[in-house]
Amino acid sequence: MSEQRWGMGPEKTALRAIRIIAAWLGAQAPIPEDDIRALTANDRRARAKRLIQFLNSRNLLVPAPRQDRDQRKTDALINELPDPLARDLRTWVRVLRGQGRRHHPATSWATICKYLHTFHPVIRAWAPRIVSFREITREDIETALKARKGRGRAGLHVALRSLFRALKQERVIFSDPTKGISVAQPVTIPQPLAKDQLMGAIDRTNGKADKLIVALIALHGLTIADVARLLLADLDLARGRLIVRRATRRHTIYLDELTHTLASNWLRERHRRWPVSANRHLIVTQLTAVDDQHATIHRTTINRLFKKLALNPRQVRIDRIYFEAQQTADPIHLKRLFGISAGTAMKYVQAAHPERTSKLPR
Repeated sequence: MSEQRWGMGPEKTALRAIRIIAAWLGAQAPIPEDDIRALTANDRRARAKRLIQFLNSRNLLVPAPRQDRDQRKTDALINELPDPLARDLRTWVRVLRGQGRRHHPATSWATICKYLHTFHPVIRAWAPRIVSFREITREDIETALKARKGRGRAGLHVALRSLFRALKQERVIFSDPTKGISVAQPVTIPQPLAKDQLMGAIDRTNGKADKLIVALIALHGLTIADVARLLLADLDLARGRLIVRRATRRHTIYLDELTHTLASNWLRERHRRWPVSANRHLIVTQLTAVDDQHATIHRTTINRLFKKLALNPRQVRIDRIYFEAQQTADPIHLKRLFGISAGTAMKYVQAAHPERTSKLPR
């Protein structure tokens, strides 16, 4: 506990939990993970995760079956619906996971959970008047889509199309009510922030990790996902470089003097607070620093940081790329500097310099 810099509150509650468990099963008996979670469920100060990691490191843990967090959310949302509809939704999940009549690569639980979150309110509205998805008509789909606007409408259309195509493939329904319905994908034009919104953002941030996060997004145009995935090994202070790992490629950032200083300050702070942390990620918190599963910082933590600054991290990134497009009007330069695609770079150049956009005569 001292090595991991636990506070007095978590330390006392952890010791209390260990005493109770040892008095029940003995100090040498393996302890079921489910029992630890049940014991600490009603105590906000108790940290079941830390106790589990401690016991696991000493081979005194009986692990519980692992389940993806998005999978748990998906199961919980489906269980809220009436049984016939819930049964059909489980069929849809099996199809997306590659277990249907036609073999295909499994869709991630994160995508399935996102789709379900999108159309769950619609299905709850349908539930009182239908028993099966066979009763859903084209008019029902169009009515649901009309209630949404912009990207919300396009997202709902994609999610519902996925659902009904899967059910038709498995012969749960006779016809696909989404067939022939198209929704135009809205095109958003990048917009800059007001000039005074970003002023002093780094100075208004307190923690050393928070300052580095703001600099990486506001100066180097990283996304929240980019920041969360950064590895400690990706930072090379001697050469002033940082490697950003993305799905299919690597993007190299050359650190300016300010970001270099902030990164150096954070490394010293990280080592001072958690000298034995094995988490391989660059940005860690009090909980993730001692996580033997190498958890990343949660996007909610980053969003909360920017909310205190009255900013949106996505809009801050857009503003940074837009500013660079105003200065250079060179899409190749934007691609190299921010690691974005050619189409995205052209979109920013056209938004920053609309007078240069060619228009063919009709």
